[in-house]
Amino acid sequence: MTQTMVTMAVIDKIRQLIPPLSSGYHKGQAGRVCVVGGSDEYTGAPYFSSFSALKLGADMAFVVCQPTAAVAIKSYTPDLMVHPYLRRSDDTDKTSEEIINNVAKLLPRLHVMVIGPGLSRDNMMLECAKGIIAKAKEKDLPLVIDADGLYLIQNHPEIIKGYPNAILTPNVAEFKRLCEEMKINFEDNHKDKMAGLLSQAFDGVTIVQKGQYDLISNGNEG
Repeated sequence: MTQTMVTMAVIDKIRQLIPPLSSGYHKGQAGRVCVVGGSDEYTGAPYFSSFSALKLGADMAFVVCQPTAAVAIKSYTPDLMVHPYLRRSDDTDKTSEEIINNVAKLLPRLHVMVIGPGLSRDNMMLECAKGIIAKAKEKDLPLVIDADGLYLIQNHPEIIKGYPNAILTPNVAEFKRLCEEMKINFEDNHKDKMAGLLSQAFDGVTIVQKGQYDLISNGNEG
């Protein structure tokens, strides 16, 4: 296969991912995305995650974050729908159950959920993310887990193991930590096979191993 043929094959795949423009579509039909993240310390990551989805053709983007993060994220753009539901451990005006149930009300409106950008490693925030993932799985909702969401998975792999609608997107350090947790030896395996091995360890969860060249595997293909 020539380089031109490879390029055209890649372009065809990209076309399949980007919704076509049509006068017959109504608002939201081309994709509704929700990013769960955003805390006192981190407001850029959930903004870039959600706004990038709009740039690539999604119609609607929601952000579920901490109240202080909501003020900053709303100031970046009016295009995002920001819900200040999350709370830290030192903020006791809401229980984790209340927060999780509030977010669960959004699930019927969504096509995909992204968990982790700017979430922080606060125990309350992680506990809420854990419960939100469980609610999303009940709806068979596709999940993308990144950043601090991967820290949660690293410590509780059972949360996502065996869920085929999940995609984990670790960078180099996150990938190594996940491999260590799943008892995959970095030294004994070729780096190009590692994404497949990690996917198999998670029983079919798709892995996007980020690096100079991203490697993607669902354990069977990649």
